[in-house]
Amino acid sequence: MKLNPGQLKSHLSSGVAPVYLVSCDEPLLIDETLDEIRAAARKAGCEERELHVISRGFDWDALHAGSQNMSLFASRRLIELRLPTARPGDKGSRYIVELVNGKPIDHVTVIITPALDSRTARSKWASVLQKKAVYLFLKAPRHEQMPRWIAARLRKMDLQIDDPALEILASRVEGNLLAAKQEIDKLVLIARDGHVTLDTVKESVADGARYDVFQLADAALAGDGARAARILQGLHREGVAPPLVLWSLARDISALADIVARVAAGRSIPRAMREAGVRGFRQKLLGRAAAGHDIASVRRLVAAVAAADRIAKGARRGQTWDALMEVTLALAGNGHMLAETA
Repeated sequence: MKLNPGQLKSHLSSGVAPVYLVSCDEPLLIDETLDEIRAAARKAGCEERELHVISRGFDWDALHAGSQNMSLFASRRLIELRLPTARPGDKGSRYIVELVNGKPIDHVTVIITPALDSRTARSKWASVLQKKAVYLFLKAPRHEQMPRWIAARLRKMDLQIDDPALEILASRVEGNLLAAKQEIDKLVLIARDGHVTLDTVKESVADGARYDVFQLADAALAGDGARAARILQGLHREGVAPPLVLWSLARDISALADIVARVAAGRSIPRAMREAGVRGFRQKLLGRAAAGHDIASVRRLVAAVAAADRIAKGARRGQTWDALMEVTLALAGNGHMLAETA
């Protein structure tokens, strides 16, 4: 049975299935789906929850033996299997196929994987799960779907939002559903009379911190290197996670690279932005940045983002915040600062 997220609540109202496959690349969607399944499993008598993260050398035989035994403390268990790479290996594949096709076991098993590519989806274990288990394939909303996604979540909180406020909010959190959820949670607390206006959104952003990652990217795109540097230093002092800072810069650099490539192919900047899906107030910022960049400078920026990412993950020597400052100032200065170091 294949379900979309909107069908899960109705499905669970009739009880839990023996096996679920949850396939997605978005942590927020996975977590919310698992919360619903866990709650339904508890109601169905699963008083224990086991979590197994599958890595190289995982003992599938021990898992199989344990799953055959009833718990001493509860009649049923919820067993969660996380496959970080969607590759269970030969033993794992056999375990999953037997789990679905074999003798029913009075437990609930949830298998969590990244989004399955076409090749993996055709493998035996994945095919069996898609046919005989409850299959939840979750997808993050695309760029053009983001405003509708945010508005729908606000409606669940009994909030209505004005179009200008929705446009700015959607553009700020595009590509990061966790950030979107955090902003929505703040709006629930500060919105007045169930109505979110442009001023409400601005108040929410101002209330969160003195500086935010969106101000950083905006200042860099506007060419204000001094302000961008101050904002980055403020983010550092406030303990903002470097991956969030890098995500904000990388998102706009990716959009900038798309626009510049289209301009190099003969489009005008306005047409390139339309084709790249850039709308609203971001057009002015990205249009200004695109006018000062060429293919070479954008490639250096993309390479600098990749280097900062490796430093942040410990895969390359260097100071993460220094690397972020280099990317920030290069973006603000039209990429020339990276010319000698690329």
